[in-house]
Amino acid sequence: MYNNSATFRPGISKDKYFQHTAKRFMLDAQLLRCRAAIHVENKDDIIFWRTILAHFRPNDRFHFIAGSRNENGHETKGVTQCLKYLKFLGPKFFICIDSDYRYLLRERHIDAQHFVMQTYTYSFENHHCFAEGLNDVCKQITTLPNTIFDFRTFLQAYSHIVHELFLWHIHFLLTNPKRFPASEFNELISFDGQKRPDIRDNGRHELNKIRNRVHQKISRLRRAYPGINIRKLENYYREIGLTSDTTYLFIRGHNIYDMVYALTREICKKVLRNARAQSQAPHQHINLFGYRNSIDQELKKNLQFGAYPAIQLIERDIQLIF
Repeated sequence: MYNNSATFRPGISKDKYFQHTAKRFMLDAQLLRCRAAIHVENKDDIIFWRTILAHFRPNDRFHFIAGSRNENGHETKGVTQCLKYLKFLGPKFFICIDSDYRYLLRERHIDAQHFVMQTYTYSFENHHCFAEGLNDVCKQITTLPNTIFDFRTFLQAYSHIVHELFLWHIHFLLTNPKRFPASEFNELISFDGQKRPDIRDNGRHELNKIRNRVHQKISRLRRAYPGINIRKLENYYREIGLTSDTTYLFIRGHNIYDMVYALTREICKKVLRNARAQSQAPHQHINLFGYRNSIDQELKKNLQFGAYPAIQLIERDIQLIF
């Protein structure tokens, strides 16, 4: 099977090189009896996009490509490599990428009309953290109901806390990224690095720590830039789905996933310990540790089709491409 081993040669334009590679990917898909070839950012993305497409196109097979050689012959992955094929995409070969901030910043040609499918959330991890499905994840892991923590309450409160600061971050991405870089923003809105977050009262203690940091930063920004109208930006982004309830879907996915993972781990431990303490059968053994390898597996099953705008937009794009 073709492995994109050709290298860029003097006298051949870069466009010709990627056009040729795109044609070979389409040929591979045809030989494999697949509906289309799909270039994704890396191997981790394949499970998400395969699950999405299997849901909406259950009778089609797809040939996924997690990396390919660049014009210098080096095996390369990531969104930059995907976008090198932008001029040569079609219904038989398209790309699936994380939106990062592209959807919010309205980057040109990142749409189904140009055969680019995107997450609409920051990354595919955000979809796995959609609040409506998380309260059932712990039950799937422990086989016991989660009655001690409400993810919907937590993530709504979290989104409200970070919403305005996120808008400031977007403003500076558009105007001067160095004034409020992503690294600073991500540090401000994340847990303090502890491995055991406090889950009491739906994480109120953790939320208060984030709230204090965020409010201090917002106060400094307001004083330093009194002429910036954040409310105008808020009204604009509300029209495309970014609200004070949904902000967590647009923040860097790794940050949100790590936070949800840490909370899920602590909730599962507490649920199992409570069950063991309440058990009247001395011989009954409840494993406190066997669930740990299941957290990733169950979180990545959390896809709530049709339940929120971002995943509805993905469905729309699939319909447009096919």
